[in-house]
Amino acid sequence: MNSLSFVQTYFADYTGRYWIAGGWALDLFADRVRRPHTDVDVLVLARDLDLVAATFTDPRPTVENPNTGVQRPWEPGETLTPGPDVLAFPDDLFPAPVRVMLAASDGDDWVYHRGRGILRKPLDEITLTTADGIPYLAPELVLLFKSRSDRPKDTEDFHDVAADLDPIRRSWLHDHIAGRFPDHPWLPTLI
Repeated sequence: MNSLSFVQTYFADYTGRYWIAGGWALDLFADRVRRPHTDVDVLVLARDLDLVAATFTDPRPTVENPNTGVQRPWEPGETLTPGPDVLAFPDDLFPAPVRVMLAASDGDDWVYHRGRGILRKPLDEITLTTADGIPYLAPELVLLFKSRSDRPKDTEDFHDVAADLDPIRRSWLHDHIAGRFPDHPWLPTLI
């Protein structure tokens, strides 16, 4: 997990909340590397963009279109939107590319940016931490994001960790997938 140690070191001076997200977060939850990863997803709160800009000045991250990979300069103070906007550090800065995704929040709650503000969880509940102090996103949130895709790696990730979810996490994930996708193929596994 060399890439994660580099991220932890790089974010040591960042005083806002951040989480390892995506497939790496599921690996941290499962306590094993389940598959190869091409990058590291990091989640920060969109409300902390000024702090991101003040902390990471040299080099400053760029804004990357997640669909095309096209990058453009990011100017501090520019409003970015959770979901479509992603920040990227130069690929040669870390052992694997690091992409920073933005999370919506309200006070002490994470807010699902696709759920009209209805779906939320306390920030402390979505935060898990390794013995080495690396913060990572709770697996039910990672899988909720992955449930919107039919990519084989997302389905593989789900099946790799579904049995490790405790009843509360399984129920939460089931209910929040079923509310949007009542025929989703993962639902029978979560019952």
